Amino acid sequence: MRKNLALVALIAIFLLPINQAEIITDSESETLSLQWNIDFGEVYVSTKPIAINDTIYVRTSSSSSAQGIASIYSITFDGTENWRVENSNSTMSDLAPLVYVGSGQGACGQWPDMVLVGWSDGLLQALDAHNGAVVWQHFTEKHSWGITGSMLIEEETVTLPTRNSIDQLCLNGDLLFSQDIGYGWRNGVTFADGHYWVGDEIGNLWAVNADVAVNYTVGSGKIRHAPLNLMNGDLLIHLQTTSGSTILQFDTEFKAVTAVVESGFSPGKPIVLNDYIITTDSQQVTSLNCEDQCFVVDFESFRSNGEISNVFGNIVLPRNTAEGGYGQFELLPNGELAVIGIASYDDDWYGTAGVESWAMDEQKFILLVNDNANLKLYATNVSSTVDLDINNNQWDTILVLFCALVLISCTSINLLRERFQSAFKFFILFCTILLYFALGDVIQAWAEIVNEDSQTEDVWDNEWPEEWLGTQVVVFEFTDRTIIAGGLLGHDSVLELTQAGAEQQGLELEIVDSSLGKYLVSIDGSAGEGWEYTVNGQPGVMSAEYSTVESDSVISWMQL
Repeated sequence: MRKNLALVALIAIFLLPINQAEIITDSESETLSLQWNIDFGEVYVSTKPIAINDTIYVRTSSSSSAQGIASIYSITFDGTENWRVENSNSTMSDLAPLVYVGSGQGACGQWPDMVLVGWSDGLLQALDAHNGAVVWQHFTEKHSWGITGSMLIEEETVTLPTRNSIDQLCLNGDLLFSQDIGYGWRNGVTFADGHYWVGDEIGNLWAVNADVAVNYTVGSGKIRHAPLNLMNGDLLIHLQTTSGSTILQFDTEFKAVTAVVESGFSPGKPIVLNDYIITTDSQQVTSLNCEDQCFVVDFESFRSNGEISNVFGNIVLPRNTAEGGYGQFELLPNGELAVIGIASYDDDWYGTAGVESWAMDEQKFILLVNDNANLKLYATNVSSTVDLDINNNQWDTILVLFCALVLISCTSINLLRERFQSAFKFFILFCTILLYFALGDVIQAWAEIVNEDSQTEDVWDNEWPEEWLGTQVVVFEFTDRTIIAGGLLGHDSVLELTQAGAEQQGLELEIVDSSLGKYLVSIDGSAGEGWEYTVNGQPGVMSAEYSTVESDSVISWMQL
């Protein structure tokens, strides 16, 4: 009898839910408690907020004008808004990270404390950090979009990647030089070997200064991050390709390219941490040693396509899936990665924004935000009535697992008593419940695999504008006409991308809810026998709400 009870207890232990922890500090005795939560509405946030002195700065973007206007907010540490600046001319892809510049002076003038903002309509603004007033502004060309990459601040200059140029200005707003380059998106700037280096959407690496702009082809793909300056003077590039991505090492002296390793789709922004390089994509997090020739030290499976953060010594990455949350990894002294776990919160959703963290007056703080646009401040060593150690949504999981525990226990007991018919009935019921709750995740995982295996080039129409290359496109195929929306950016699901395309073309959508997600039933009043969609030519296998897309996906809706 004791053996039977031990068996049941062992099964129960394996079925108990595991608590999803929050982001941790470097001290086991410290707990981060929620201080406040600000909801910015139907917009989203794709870049890390910044905290300077006693002020937080955060930018929002939008999928459509009806959902909100792209804005910059200044917020105190107690959650009070100081000021905000809106840009109604934004093209709704405001992804360039904010940059804070302290007051100073140089050979070309002087400037106050400023927040530099690159807008997707091509406008660079220097805002007074204390009141949001425009100190100066610089206009650049817009081709579908404008400024989306990270700028580089040096002693008294800012070097800016625009849609198709590199502009350098004094911090007082005077233009020093502008050099034309290839079309880029989220293509940040790095300085090395006497040049400013930046990538474009066709695999060119550009070397730019006031006198010249030359390019070197590193591969067939897209460079969507600032090239990483290595200790040996080389550059590291995580090239996005049609089959995934390739990590490359570029020799700035001999202009030679070395492929280090193939990896997953949609790479994020690599960082240097403790002399190791950390990269991420839809497949894995990777650590590399690049003291001489780069090589992979370790990798762990995880999906993240945005900003990597160093949070109190640990690697923290936003998980860019509907489940959301943050992956936490420890970088060991030998460069290996140790998995800490997933940090989960009530409002988890898709996300690419990094985590801001800092210490002040013996307290530690972190700022979290994702595509739900809820800005949360957590802090240590303060009293708080809020406890988010367990996600409220997890109670549903606990209830389901409890029922599963009861059923598998009944199955085990009946097996031990040789009541095989009863055991079989309980087991079938257990499998039915398991299948019901796992079906959505299985379908979503299958959809992601299908989408990743498909290539945009297969459905690209050569008559489409060149400016749409590397962007998201939606095709609406009515029985009597075809309408196309292109140049779209920053959308994570088929439904979100479809809504943005309909907004661009002035089409009305009728969407219904179901137990398996939201479905589109009519477009611009046309229903027919229904609508079906494809992603890069592959048929959709689940609700458009949960089907994910890449940054250059082509969605086609066909009326039946």
